[in-house]
Amino acid sequence: VFDEPTLRAIQQLFSRGVLYTLENILATGKEANVFRGKTHDGRNRAVKIYRLNTATFRKLAPYIDGDPRFPHGGKSHRDRMFVWAQKEYKNLHLMHAAGARVPRPYHVHRNLLVMQYLGWRYRPYPTLRELPPAKPREFLEQLMDSIGAWQHAGLAHGDLSEYNVLNVRETPWVIDVGQGVPRQHPRFDELHARDMANIYRWFRKWLPELKLEELETWSM
Repeated sequence: VFDEPTLRAIQQLFSRGVLYTLENILATGKEANVFRGKTHDGRNRAVKIYRLNTATFRKLAPYIDGDPRFPHGGKSHRDRMFVWAQKEYKNLHLMHAAGARVPRPYHVHRNLLVMQYLGWRYRPYPTLRELPPAKPREFLEQLMDSIGAWQHAGLAHGDLSEYNVLNVRETPWVIDVGQGVPRQHPRFDELHARDMANIYRWFRKWLPELKLEELETWSM
């Protein structure tokens, strides 16, 4: 992930005072790695570094094409990843402003996204898959509050599952929102329905009485 253009971009964040150090790795993925960084005053930040040399960028095209916020989605892989970083930043900003529990975005530059750190010291909080909630019904209700908030703001997450919901001391926080699309996107309804189906599938294991229609009512 640390190719020459990325190293230059990191150095620019240091020079601008956005970051002071880059610490340990928090998560690895096909499109990006996430690191813990620190500011000059010692505050932790999550730093997402999108890969510039991955071949998976073709999978991102359906989420960029049709998004009116990005009419020129970029023709090269590098341009696509820069757009993707901007897309996740804007989605986080809209979701956070709407009251959803997502990391607060602080800065985006080229293929780097700096946001609120969700962890204890040097370790991130576990995902829903890693640590199921002690009280599934209460946890689900809080999660649906966030889903309803960003839906009212005109967004669908687009890839919601137990892998990108963090269990932060029995409170759900949602991450990885780059796939999010606005209501004008031609796949908005499809992606929102898929999100609901994924959440229903997972919580049904803990709440056998749960109905999919109940989730749809909550998110309206």
